[in-house]
Amino acid sequence: MNRKIKSISLWLWRHLTPQVFAVICVLVITLLALFIPPYIGMADNGDFFRIFSSNGLFVNNANYDNLQFGHFVKEFGIYQYFNENPVAIYSSQSVFIQIALALNKVFWSNTVFDIRFLGGLQVALLLPAIYLLVAGLTAKMKGWPGYLVAALTVFIFADTAYTAYFNSFFSEGLILIMMLYIAAGFILLFQHKYNDYAMLGMIFVASLILITAKQQNAPIAVVIAVCGIIVFFIRKDRAFRISTMAAFLVIFMSGVVMYAFIPGEFVTINQYQTMTRGVLLDSENPEKSLQEMGINEQFALLKGTNFYQKYKMIDLDNELMEKDFYPNYNFVSVLSYYLENPKQLGKMLDLSAQNSFSIRPFEMGNFEKVTGYQFKEKTHFFSAYSDAKAKLAPEKFSFLILWALIFLISYAVSAFKAFRAKDFRGMLLFDLIVLLIGSGFAVILVTIVGDGEADLTKHNFLFNVCFDLTILIGATSLLRAYLKGRGEKHA
Repeated sequence: MNRKIKSISLWLWRHLTPQVFAVICVLVITLLALFIPPYIGMADNGDFFRIFSSNGLFVNNANYDNLQFGHFVKEFGIYQYFNENPVAIYSSQSVFIQIALALNKVFWSNTVFDIRFLGGLQVALLLPAIYLLVAGLTAKMKGWPGYLVAALTVFIFADTAYTAYFNSFFSEGLILIMMLYIAAGFILLFQHKYNDYAMLGMIFVASLILITAKQQNAPIAVVIAVCGIIVFFIRKDRAFRISTMAAFLVIFMSGVVMYAFIPGEFVTINQYQTMTRGVLLDSENPEKSLQEMGINEQFALLKGTNFYQKYKMIDLDNELMEKDFYPNYNFVSVLSYYLENPKQLGKMLDLSAQNSFSIRPFEMGNFEKVTGYQFKEKTHFFSAYSDAKAKLAPEKFSFLILWALIFLISYAVSAFKAFRAKDFRGMLLFDLIVLLIGSGFAVILVTIVGDGEADLTKHNFLFNVCFDLTILIGATSLLRAYLKGRGEKHA
């Protein structure tokens, strides 16, 4: 008996690598959260229609409007006839909705779509990302340190504040998964663990899906493309360099295309809230702010309003707005205004920082109404990390600057040494840190300048992913340094 136990233990030790351990843990946690009653998902804040309507789905619940914001709804109707709804937004998420819809029709129903098929598909995409990320982080680690890194990865990225998005039509779940693939790709290139072409291809595909998942992600294309410069130099063979150049050029162009294809309706919505929930929101003299931007002072009455509120002071699509309001400012002029008014910019940045560490929006509940949970009630199953981060993180933008400086300086030292030795592969970890910090700040800047403070928590979702990846990478680096300092062979 003892010999059998030892044999099983030995087999587990050989085959249960840190990455396999992490995948098993994530799988068990997400199965319990998303697919075992009471099911966890995200309530609709009104955005779902934009994506599901053009994908052949409709609301089949007569009480749906009363459930919005408060309760998760898992079933939707499938159009049996011609779908007259045009494409509201162009998003890579539609591809995955269509795959989930096909699976639903094969295994469940031709008339009712269960959103858990979409959730299950995203869990299936998450597991390889976790495997590759942990494989890269724990490369050349032996023994317990690798399992510690794996456990930390599970603790952060299996958090239900993240995974609840899988059971919804929000694109945030897909964004999380693709950023994990991008990070894993850079780390594995740095470690030279797998085939370089395969890792380049993974970064390329994940980047395209990430950027095209949401128009707000268009600027991230610039950040990723710039970080691709170092990847170009890690190998001298012509084929790899041409492949790298082509891949990151297409990534850059995907951002340009996504920006160009932003529907006019959303441009108007974002532009309105940029002014009313941004420029005017914290202005001590809103009339003067409008005057500085060449806009009629009477529009100061719109301060603090949002595009969707039920009772409006003015028809937001009327001739006066179209002629004297919207044409008089844009992204560049708003950014210039903030730069000329640093005190007001500081207030907006601090406001953004207050919402940058909450992964899940305050407004949306996680449970179905039939379970008896209260309206807007949120799950606390396996959410210790997100709960602690939201409570403990400083609510000042200066903390974000400090975070960025600490990581950039820490990894720049080793990158500089690698550069002097002409070891460009050795610079890739610093390159990834630049990518994550650059993407995080790009999200914050684009949100403030492009939509004011409206729905900041959800808009800053990608910042959370980038921040958490730096924390995971930094913790792994500190562990390696600690082990190396003790002269242990685990690192």
